[in-house]
Amino acid sequence: MLCTLVLVASELAAAFWLFVAFWMSPRDEHDREALDGAGLGALFTMGFAVPALLLTIVPVKLGWLRRLWFAPPAVMVALAAVRYGYLVHVYDPW
Repeated sequence: MLCTLVLVASELAAAFWLFVAFWMSPRDEHDREALDGAGLGALFTMGFAVPALLLTIVPVKLGWLRRLWFAPPAVMVALAAVRYGYLVHVYDPW
């Protein structure tokens, strides 16, 4: 039960930062605040989703949770990586 609560809390934090990453849309390459916000949102998403993905391994192996629990953090990591890659490629902020 405690493992599930930790996973859900971590996934909710990652979902919030993913929302921030996609919500902050820079107007042009000189919009530094939006670029920084979107980039940090994507990085924080990966920072919360990767540990959630790793913490999911043990409960799934023990049979406490289904394999479906791997999907949300994996999708969030993929979306955050795509968003971060897009920002770096299109706006070249750094």
